[in-house]
Amino acid sequence: MSAADRRSNLIKSQCDTIVSGSAIDLLAITSDDDDGRQEHEEDQGSGVIKNSYHTLSVSGTRNEDHHSKTINARRRWKLLAKALRHDSSEDDQFSKFNLIEFDRAGDEKDENIFVYRLADRYRLKIRLIGERPWTASELMGFNNTGNICVWPSEEALAYFILSRLNIFENTNVLELGGGMTCLAGLILAKYGLPSFVHVTDGNELSVENVRKSLNLNKFNCTIKTSVLKWESVGSDHDANHPERARYQFILSADCLFFDESRSHLIDAIWLFLADDGIALVTAPRRGHTLTHFLNECVAKGFYYELLHCYNEAIWNKHLELIKTEGYDENIHYPLLIKMYKKDYDLDHA
Repeated sequence: MSAADRRSNLIKSQCDTIVSGSAIDLLAITSDDDDGRQEHEEDQGSGVIKNSYHTLSVSGTRNEDHHSKTINARRRWKLLAKALRHDSSEDDQFSKFNLIEFDRAGDEKDENIFVYRLADRYRLKIRLIGERPWTASELMGFNNTGNICVWPSEEALAYFILSRLNIFENTNVLELGGGMTCLAGLILAKYGLPSFVHVTDGNELSVENVRKSLNLNKFNCTIKTSVLKWESVGSDHDANHPERARYQFILSADCLFFDESRSHLIDAIWLFLADDGIALVTAPRRGHTLTHFLNECVAKGFYYELLHCYNEAIWNKHLELIKTEGYDENIHYPLLIKMYKKDYDLDHA
């Protein structure tokens, strides 16, 4: 057996270990799954759902909920497993909105540096972690999927920010779970006029990569990146945290996937968000995942708005894709959640 074959078998063995992990119960579903499509709990007619401490009811049985979660978990862990195998083939017919064009940066020696182009006007140099053999330890945990690709929710949040740059002027902004690109925070720092932007992720590899992207661009404000693990904040001893209630805006894209991290994310948002601040979160429904998140937000004390149509480019792309095979609104279309600590509307946001 050649060295290449031995390496391939070792990687496959690591991959199989992850995919069959009993701790996540990824394979506790039958072969005739229906992709976890669930009925929407909210009426979508108005495009905006406002909440005043009223918890959404969750329909369906506990078995149906578990069925939906395991299907969605299997889908994303399949993508992670592909990364572990160093497999660049595309299984899913839909993976992103393709509203971000990118090419390798010809003026950079590093082949992993790309120029991202958004809305024909905005340019950003981003370093991607690139094609590399992933280890099992690098992919385990809730804070890894941002290292694999750019998700539709990241595209959506970036486009929303670019359409509302004025609301961020002279504010402090925190991005949570930004992955290997921290796209939302970087695009805001380059083209908006905030006072300070802090982009974070729970994965050291992501933050190391983002730090390299920061050196590739000129920004309009102070920007820094650091490792922030949500489970390490939000407890009683953080009442005197140096960044407590510092941020007028908090950004987060597609960070609701893993149940075990959802409450930690909510605690982190509550800790860092200013009393008059707004958290902007983009995520698809994924069965009951979004509803569970909103229920936990209400239990924490948040008010929220849930928006379906919040950006013309994203909405038009959604209407185009909904007619195509492979596009599932339940798992692919990001909704926008605005979270407040107070019960009021901010029209400018």
